[in-house]
Amino acid sequence: MGKWGAAAVLLLAGFAALFPPVLSWAYVAAFVAFELWLATRIAKVGKEPVPVDEPPYRFSAEEAALLGRYRFYFTYPAIAREASSVLSAVGLSAIFLALWLTYTHALVQAVLTGLNLFAVGRLTKQLAPFFSLRIAASKGDRAALRALELHDPLWEKIRAANQQAAEPT
Repeated sequence: MGKWGAAAVLLLAGFAALFPPVLSWAYVAAFVAFELWLATRIAKVGKEPVPVDEPPYRFSAEEAALLGRYRFYFTYPAIAREASSVLSAVGLSAIFLALWLTYTHALVQAVLTGLNLFAVGRLTKQLAPFFSLRIAASKGDRAALRALELHDPLWEKIRAANQQAAEPT
């Protein structure tokens, strides 16, 4: 995936728009494969609760709940950042490509591409929760506002504990 994943998705979407009968299926196969891989990685992280007040992190109950809700984001931040970039490219290209494929009468591919926007939205909330929390907080959601307040101090606590564990004693 790396830093070129989003560019590859946009390039494939461009080719799918130029040659809809053939390459639109390649685009559909690419986003399905990527999203299945991503969903598998997210599922492997697990859903068991984060331990409260245990070394080295000593998370409060509120922090542990936030970590449990967005476990993949906090466990693998680099992968989450890169994958969210690819997901944004998939979502952006899908908006336009679904309309174009409908116009060119590639209806099955257009429907699959359009329905994929629901999966993109769901996965994006798991990989980049900060944006969705900001939107919810702006609408008056107190839980989202509290999660935003915890976000930066929680990252500082994680970095400090990881740095302390990495230093030789």
